[in-house]
Amino acid sequence: MIRDLKSLIFLVQNRKNYPKASIGFGSRVTNSIFDGPDVKIGRDCYIRSSRFSRGVMIQDSCAIFDSTFDNNSAVYSHCSLSKVKFGPFSYVNEHSAMGGITIGKFCSIGPHFVCGYGEHPTNFISTSPVFYSTRGQCGVSFTDKDCFEERLETRIGNDVWIGGRVFVRDGVKIGNGALIAAGAVVVADVPDYAVVGGVPAKLIRYRFGEDIIRELLDIKWWDWNEDRLREAQPLLSQADATSFVMWAKRHKA
Repeated sequence: MIRDLKSLIFLVQNRKNYPKASIGFGSRVTNSIFDGPDVKIGRDCYIRSSRFSRGVMIQDSCAIFDSTFDNNSAVYSHCSLSKVKFGPFSYVNEHSAMGGITIGKFCSIGPHFVCGYGEHPTNFISTSPVFYSTRGQCGVSFTDKDCFEERLETRIGNDVWIGGRVFVRDGVKIGNGALIAAGAVVVADVPDYAVVGGVPAKLIRYRFGEDIIRELLDIKWWDWNEDRLREAQPLLSQADATSFVMWAKRHKA
């Protein structure tokens, strides 16, 4: 009964404070900005100090803090995000946990993705943060200064596909067009258009030849406006990369 009353209060507050957004019952939103229309927040979410552009979708039971979402990005249910930057037309699937990550445009991230929750030193006598961190992970710290850099920003390029149950180590950079196989543990940078998999993840192959990769990186189709992307749709949804490159060169903006 008390929980339902609190949820009703949050619903009234959300409608007053964020009239542009559709926010589900039981969700609490504070100190956030909605820059565009058609933003949908599901039920039982907790969102704080975040920014949303047009057409963003957040499904049920998500916890989101200090994050930004560009147009038409999406977060599926039961995800936890902190200090994440989403590019347009990118999404992450359910039960994922992410922190300190910049995600490019047109990225597809599978369920149970984990990244951005800190490093531990392997060359110290102890790996416990109670000795080297002031964050107080277990409620107490034996140091008054940080002795190790625990958090490193992770960057995911554009048009990246990450399969389910992937772990990416803090500080890793994943290149444009890369593909990460399901279940991979990524501990090193991934080149543009590489396919990697395994534990630890290793290079399996490249999606295209060197010349085509060079052309695609030069074209940067992910930076095109929506009208041009719609025009290019038939070429982007087929396997002949050479025909797409030729079309892009003939239709330079």
